[in-house]
Parts: sequence; C-alpha cells; structure tokens
Amino acid sequence: MYKELIDAIQANSNFVVISHLRPDGDAIGSTLALGMLLQSLGKTVQMWNTDVVPHRYAFLTGADAVQQLPAELPDDVQVFICVDTGDLKRIGNQAMELFNKAPFTINIDHHHTNTRYAQVNVVEGGAAACGCLIHKLIREMGVELTLPMAEALYAAISTDTGSFQYSSTTPEVMRTVAELIEAGVDVGDINRRIYQEIPASCFITQREVLNNMVVEENGLISHYSMAAGRKTELGISMEDTKDLVDIIRVMEGVKVAAIFEDIEDGLVRVSLRSKDPRVDVSAIAGIHGGGGHCMASGIRMRGPLAEAREKVLNSIRAVVRSLS
Repeated sequence: MYKELIDAIQANSNFVVISHLRPDGDAIGSTLALGMLLQSLGKTVQMWNTDVVPHRYAFLTGADAVQQLPAELPDDVQVFICVDTGDLKRIGNQAMELFNKAPFTINIDHHHTNTRYAQVNVVEGGAAACGCLIHKLIREMGVELTLPMAEALYAAISTDTGSFQYSSTTPEVMRTVAELIEAGVDVGDINRRIYQEIPASCFITQREVLNNMVVEENGLISHYSMAAGRKTELGISMEDTKDLVDIIRVMEGVKVAAIFEDIEDGLVRVSLRSKDPRVDVSAIAGIHGGGGHCMASGIRMRGPLAEAREKVLNSIRAVVRSLS
C-alpha cells in the first residue's frame, strides 16, 4: 500500500496537499507533516484548505503556509493529495473541481467509510489518526523526523484520540507518541496551547449549548441545535462551534450526542458521538449521506434544520431503543 504512494512521491516534483472543510487537529497536523516531509525531499509543495487554520493550531510550524484555494489549478501541479478526508465532497465543491483536474491523485486517510476516490488510496480504517499514517510514511521513506514534523503529528494524534481518552489509543499509538516526544515534543507546552488557551467566545458558545441542550430517551441521547443567525446574535464564529458535541457527550448516562447546525446554502451540519461501542454512529451517518468513525461521525445534509434533526434523531432513537 505504501509502495504505490512512495513511488508516486519519488516520481514527481510538484504537489498539493489538502484536507477537509473546517479542519481539525488531525487535518492540519497531517497536512503540515506531509508538507514538511515532501519539502525535505526537495519537492515543491502547496498546502491548501477551503477554510482557515483554526486559532488553536496556528502556532504549529508552517501553519501560516496553509492557503485558501486558487481559482484554477496551477499548470505545474503534478499530484493532488487529500489527507484525513473520507469522502471527496468533504474538501468542498471548488476544491473538488481542482482535484478532478489534477494529473494524479492520492488519498491518505483513516476513516473506515472512506470511498477510495483517488488513483492511489492509502486507507487504514483502524488507525487512530491520519497522523499515524503520515508517521508511518516518514519511517518507510527513511526521512528524519524533525521537531516541527513531530509537533504537527502530536497535534494530529492527540486531538483525534480525545487527548488519548478514546479506545483508539492503542499500544502502537503510544509507541508512536513516544517517538514524537523523543524527537523533542514538549508535551506540557503543546497541550497547553491546544487545550488550555481557549478564547472567551468559546465559553459563550458553551454556555449557549448547556442552557439549550435537550436530553431524551431516559438520558441516553443528548442534542443541541443552532439555528441560522444564532452565531451572529451571540457574536461567535464558525470556529467557536467546532467541538460543541464534546460538551454534551460527557454527561453521565448519555450513549449518543448530536449537534445540529444551520450552515451556508441551506445545509445542516451534524456531528455525532457515541460512548457505547454498540452504537455505530458511522452507520447512522451513512443512512443520511455522511460517514466517519464508529464512535465519531458527521453529516452535511439538506435542511431545514428541524426536518434534518428529526430524520437523524429517529435513526439514533431506533438504535438506542434496541439496546434495552
């Protein structure tokens, strides 16, 4: 699997690396680490995203090099690589158009629902983070693991394992993290930057969610809905709503948490989290055109908000009721 990827890297000189909309730590960390790997090999690399780098990851080396999309695919681009993206539509419509114009495409991902949309697909559905795959690639190619690479990979793996709280935190993951620390990662400093420097606007968002969350099915399901215009009323941004589902997921007794958010063009963004391995939220998401992991998945679906919410909640309710 890695041989095809390595062959493509060695045979080409001009690359684009991109990840999904509203990038999280794994998306940004994997983008940066892969970009630095390619640069260390003397390759020309452009790193793009439809959305801006979230504030909490802006301290990572190279984060300021992640650019928004150009109008057209540059003529000299030979290879277009997507990281941490289970479905091509997750990079956005304009990015999809650029991807489809590329001479050669690569997909590096860890979602078991990945649709294998590229010419070369390096997909490990059981991996804890896409950053784990990038780390393997660095080792396979015999490239020196620099401190900036290690910090990017630590951010990727730490955030996608819930700061090593999720069941995806395996011995292999911890051995990988040990290598990153040996490369110079200051765990205390990087954790402070990611988890302990939260803007005041995020607290406003958390207050909104806690004041308006709904708990049903005898405490097994928690959910919250953010209507169109509510962000403006609260004075918050799209970035402030990134991890809302984790606020309501931690309530004792909750098996499934869901966030419903009105976004642009009549779409509703749905974030799903499960705390019970019997509830596969990727299967629930798949019913409605989404995907992800068994314990963490997402959907972008047509509104209106109330209708989308009831469709998804009915699917969740059916699964939760079958547990008893």
